[in-house]
Amino acid sequence: MSPKGFTFSAVNAGVKSPAVKRADMGLIFCDREAVASGVFTLNQVKAAPVLIGMELVERGTLRAVIANAGNANACTGSEGMEDARRLMNAVAQSLGIERDDVAPLSTGVIGVRLPVQRMLEKIPELAQGLKDDPDVFARSIMTTDTYPKVVTHRAGAATVLGIAKGAGMIAPDMATTLAVVLTDAVIDKQSLDNIIKKSIRHTFNAVTIDGDTSTNDTLLALASGYMHENIDEIEKAISAVIRDLAVLIVRDGEGATKFVEVRVEGAQSEASAKTVAMAVSNSLLVKTALFGADPNWGRIMGAIGYSKVPIDPERIGITISGHRVVEQGREAQGFSEEFLHELLEKKDISISINLGSGPGFFTAYTTDLSYDYVKINSEYRT
Repeated sequence: MSPKGFTFSAVNAGVKSPAVKRADMGLIFCDREAVASGVFTLNQVKAAPVLIGMELVERGTLRAVIANAGNANACTGSEGMEDARRLMNAVAQSLGIERDDVAPLSTGVIGVRLPVQRMLEKIPELAQGLKDDPDVFARSIMTTDTYPKVVTHRAGAATVLGIAKGAGMIAPDMATTLAVVLTDAVIDKQSLDNIIKKSIRHTFNAVTIDGDTSTNDTLLALASGYMHENIDEIEKAISAVIRDLAVLIVRDGEGATKFVEVRVEGAQSEASAKTVAMAVSNSLLVKTALFGADPNWGRIMGAIGYSKVPIDPERIGITISGHRVVEQGREAQGFSEEFLHELLEKKDISISINLGSGPGFFTAYTTDLSYDYVKINSEYRT
């Protein structure tokens, strides 16, 4: 069920190439002014749609989102900004709204201008095809994703819907993907801003697949304001949607065969715990060991050590999927290489690290690193 007021459509515009025949342009429309919030990449190289989106979100309201896959519209200079605005203007004219009511999203190859003319020709079809089916929009923004990512939660009478894409170029610094969160709840901009920023802290900003932060990372949130509900329930639903989307992104990591939870506790602060968790999660040696089910816990110790977080190695404990492997910085009594190998062959793996230094904790989510990741990313543009 979609939140009241929102409709969706998608078309094929051959954005990456006329040879691409699947839907690669999508539209979301709200039948009334929606309160808008957003968070964006911290990469210093920002795509045109990110720069525009950052300005639009400050205004506080939106009516539509126009998105495309196959082309990031990044590193395209002033021409890229103009291309995005031409598309925004065409959408606005088709829907009878203002240009700045339309937020652009793009994902795909960097450094290539959008095929604007092909895309402009498809906008009337997008506007005429709006229906109550978010799945079509979700499919239109997929790149190397293997499935569309759509999540719904309820907050009493209100609905919260989340749509995301992402499988590679995934690392914290918001938003690690393209995502849209829609609700029909009544909520003011300040509250929506606070909820979104709080929700990404341990979700979208806690996932990593390859340590690369994209030029296009964006999460937009829109509230149509049809349903009055308790703000605490709304926050719970929005947080749950964002959490579920983050997990789906990791599970669909490019070439990934395993979903890995890395929990660090006993740190001096949450920031220190996160630094360690991300060092382990991004370690190529750890990730390849996970892929091969190699019980080489020394790689985890090495990553903890080079994280630059002050530690006492003799206090460190590590447990993998319930099996104690390290105690006081040394191989634990009862450690079994054969048993750990069996645990690492499973699809879901947990790594728990205790630094023994304080109250700080953080959980990151990552994947293994397989042959397919290299293959996918060596052929991305070609």
